[in-house]
Amino acid sequence: MNGRHPDFTTSRLLITATDTTDGCIWTLQTRERQQIATIQFSGQQLSYAAIDPTDRAGYIEEALTVIVAYLARTLLLPFVVGRDGEAVVWLRNGFHADESVFRRDLMH
Repeated sequence: MNGRHPDFTTSRLLITATDTTDGCIWTLQTRERQQIATIQFSGQQLSYAAIDPTDRAGYIEEALTVIVAYLARTLLLPFVVGRDGEAVVWLRNGFHADESVFRRDLMH
């Protein structure tokens, strides 16, 4: 961890953190160093931009698993809100529709 937010490694991904003034941008790369998405965290909001916005391969889902656990256990956030992206991706990751955003309550 070089900044405020950590990098992560999963079985398929290298997730590199770049701190911003109000959060972090995580860049998702395959083990072969192909960039496939970014996940941005600002305040209590998450958003993503991906080559495959529907996340058919489950890369965003895999990254959100470790990122959300970090936000819950380390930052002790009570909830996060998902913005932008495909509804199916947020719903598949345990978020529920809450007006114009997706919300996920976090447990510590």
